[in-house]
Amino acid sequence: MILKTQVYFKEKVERERMVKTLRIYVYDVRPGMANDPRRVKFSKELFGYSYKWRKGKDKRTVMKYKSGLIDLDGCERAGDSAILVPDEHVEEFNSLFRKYNDVIRCRVFVVEREEVIY
Repeated sequence: MILKTQVYFKEKVERERMVKTLRIYVYDVRPGMANDPRRVKFSKELFGYSYKWRKGKDKRTVMKYKSGLIDLDGCERAGDSAILVPDEHVEEFNSLFRKYNDVIRCRVFVVEREEVIY
């Protein structure tokens, strides 16, 4: 009897781990900060950016891409100023929004259940 209870408990724990809770980060630029250079830096850290330079004697152009936080596994844009973030990446996003708290205001919502409408 103890073995069946242990197996049931183990299966229950595994099912609970499979259910991921998401957080929705809704952010906006604070009034008067639209032209602040830190807003651009925030956007680059969040979404990433590409850059290029000329290299060598023949001056060939090399292009690279710097990934942002949105490129992490499971993160996605939910709208113009909203991002869906799984629990495993919450700390990275929290630190980013704390860093730019003077330029960006943010609200975080916890999603417990998602319904799909067909």
